[in-house]
Amino acid sequence: MFYLTKLLSLKKISMRVLFFLVMLAISLQALSQQVPNGNFESWYNESNYQNPTYWDTPNSTTGSLNVFCVQKENSIVQNGTAAAKIQSKSIFGTPIPGLVTLGDFNVNIINFVSTIEGGYPFTYKPTILKGFYQYEPINGDQAFIGVLLLKQNGNVWDTIAQGNFKTTATVLNWTPFTININYSNLSETPTHLNIIVLSSDKDAPQPNSTLYIDNLTFEYPLNSETSSLNKVQLYTYQNKVIINNIETNSQITVFNSNGQIVFEKYIHDANYSFNIEQKGIYFVSIKSNQNVLNKKIAILE
Repeated sequence: MFYLTKLLSLKKISMRVLFFLVMLAISLQALSQQVPNGNFESWYNESNYQNPTYWDTPNSTTGSLNVFCVQKENSIVQNGTAAAKIQSKSIFGTPIPGLVTLGDFNVNIINFVSTIEGGYPFTYKPTILKGFYQYEPINGDQAFIGVLLLKQNGNVWDTIAQGNFKTTATVLNWTPFTININYSNLSETPTHLNIIVLSSDKDAPQPNSTLYIDNLTFEYPLNSETSSLNKVQLYTYQNKVIINNIETNSQITVFNSNGQIVFEKYIHDANYSFNIEQKGIYFVSIKSNQNVLNKKIAILE
């Protein structure tokens, strides 16, 4: 629920506006759409298990047998209050890898044939995926983190960019990883994003191999602000965000410092304003056609 700001003297308002302008001048930078729930802070309950919000796991199938390949981790955390614990298991003597994906994961419990399809709706072009991990492999097992940018054409999914990270090393402290995302055709725009994280080699999973993952983020090219949006004016007053000269049918998305979406709306007017309830640092992304303008703002009130 939005709240009304208290009345301030003209002097206090002037000082606050001046402080904000200094902050804004120092901190402006580009940021486009981030990994959905990339910090694994949000989880939802389903039957006798939990899944991270926006992510799919084998739990929907294995949970009926009280076997959980993915669990919310509250003790071993890189930042925030939660991380994802991904662990390979064995069912009826058959090893299965622990897995999280932004796509749809399906497995046949009888023959253990699994498929991953689709992904999260996404039309941006990041160049790097970064994050943190810990890994405890069994018998020389291999962890895998892969990112795919997909374009859906009917029932066909074309891969227009991809990258991956693999490791067999035991890592008992939080360690950063970086994945370069390579585009096969820079003129293509994706329709979906998929990130796949495996605690084991998919062809030879070792039960109890355990991967912890946390704080996945994208990086974008420094020139992601495009010329067609250069006339947009974005500024704040107290807890109000004011945007002028917007192209019609633009999408405004606001992220907090954890990459969570706090506001999202399609705008059909040239000028628009809205309130943000809590003070802090936020990232505003304005998308018009295939162009994206990204700004960092500070809400001080």
